[in-house]
Amino acid sequence: MGPGMPTPPRYGTADVGLLVPDAVRALTGREPTVLPLPEGLHAVVVLVVDGLGRRLLDRHAEVAPFLSAVSGLTLDAPFPSTTATSLATIGTGLAPGEHGVTGYSVAVAGDDRPLIVLTWSWDRHADGPDAREDVVPERWQPSPTAFERATGAGVHPVTVLRPEFVASGLTRAGLRGGRIVPATGLHETLEAAMRATAPPGPTVVYAHHGDLDAIGHLTGPASDAWLTELARIDRFCARAAEKIPPGVGLVVTADHGMVEVPDEHLVELADRADLLEGVRVLTGDFRARQLHALPGAADEVLAAWDEACGPLAHVVTRQDAIAAGWFGPRVTDEIRARIGDVVVSARVPQIGWVHRDRDLFGGRVPGMHGALTPEEIEVPALVITR
Repeated sequence: MGPGMPTPPRYGTADVGLLVPDAVRALTGREPTVLPLPEGLHAVVVLVVDGLGRRLLDRHAEVAPFLSAVSGLTLDAPFPSTTATSLATIGTGLAPGEHGVTGYSVAVAGDDRPLIVLTWSWDRHADGPDAREDVVPERWQPSPTAFERATGAGVHPVTVLRPEFVASGLTRAGLRGGRIVPATGLHETLEAAMRATAPPGPTVVYAHHGDLDAIGHLTGPASDAWLTELARIDRFCARAAEKIPPGVGLVVTADHGMVEVPDEHLVELADRADLLEGVRVLTGDFRARQLHALPGAADEVLAAWDEACGPLAHVVTRQDAIAAGWFGPRVTDEIRARIGDVVVSARVPQIGWVHRDRDLFGGRVPGMHGALTPEEIEVPALVITR
């Protein structure tokens, strides 16, 4: 598994699961756990800029001068550092070991097809069969969300999402409980979020913008297109800060970072029978694969991946990953089965494991995330008030 175990995310002390609960704490007169939110706020907007890692922002500070100058702190995404898992952590305030979204794709009891959580479909991405009737989101993730708990605390929750995500399985599982406002594009999203902060009553608004992540996947997180989008986000946030109403806080954050993996460093699993022998279901992410073994084959799968990866990755058993806190301080028995018998997390940027017949775009994208490296785990939490 390579030298040393990685440091797990700082669940409960400095992770993205604290964002919404901290906003609620500030709005109900209690001191936030980590966010530097001032007293006297009547609304907090949590804007998730998908893919805006802390180290990416620091590296390209000249492209985003406004956001780079905003005070705040660094939080950790969960493991795997992927959108589905991280949004479920933000939406529930729970670690993956409790909310159960343990990767981009997840094994489901009694089925050999991976569940693609972002689209709640079977096998592939958007073109897979809809799984919302087979795997009912509210039953699959029954814990109250942070938005449902906010209502119980007397805070009005509002969720601003693209129209196609309003009734998605992931929204129903991890982001349910708020009044949903559909919006497309960053300008419309920010406008809708700010309108939702109007009195009466304390309000917490969750909003999501996904273009930076999409561009990063397709062109890389340092491409001209990615830098252009980062500069555009910076300008929109600067304008929003100029117009932010008194008593409203805007927290600009992210769900994960990203690294660029050259094509020549991708491991094509379709051509590696040695790495798929004994594997019943392949799940997880390009840089954080999970391998569900056939009965009695787990040790052989572990040995094959450990030998193939060497110092490039941490290759561990499910038990060791759980014991090391990768999925949080607590993993329920039901969710334990959703984690692969073997869990792999890249140690360096120059590796990803793809499958041309099972992954979106055949896995051939330069921008990737999912592993436990600081580039992928660390995200900003920038607090803007007036």
